[in-house]
Amino acid sequence: MSKIKRVNIKELELLSHRDMVRFALFCAEQVKEGWRDIPECVSAIETVKRWLEGKATALECSEAAYAASTTVYAGTSATYNTYNTAQAAASDEYASYYACAAGGFSSQLVIKEQWEYYEELLHFDDIAEKLLLGGVV
Repeated sequence: MSKIKRVNIKELELLSHRDMVRFALFCAEQVKEGWRDIPECVSAIETVKRWLEGKATALECSEAAYAASTTVYAGTSATYNTYNTAQAAASDEYASYYACAAGGFSSQLVIKEQWEYYEELLHFDDIAEKLLLGGVV
């Protein structure tokens, strides 16, 4: 079986800013066991979820990312992932970079799941149209 390459920045740039953040959030959730007991990381992820719902600002995401980064500076890759996720929401210009960094784990299963989610985000309109039209497109 050949090694699957990670989703890269060029591919992520095909997504909207919100979908880049959704991708980063998906990647963070994949490694939740690494940060779920760290309050600053949990807060950063919750802030990103609120941002996606229109209930938090980019500044709040940036502040949550900073709080998480001070906690995880010497932490694991999984905890640093929460920082990247919050920064993706905070930064429209660098969202693709942070989303790519959030997906930086090398397990082939994890990467496969990331590709599947990326494809769903990229082709959401086509998928929704097929579902709404009963598969007739």
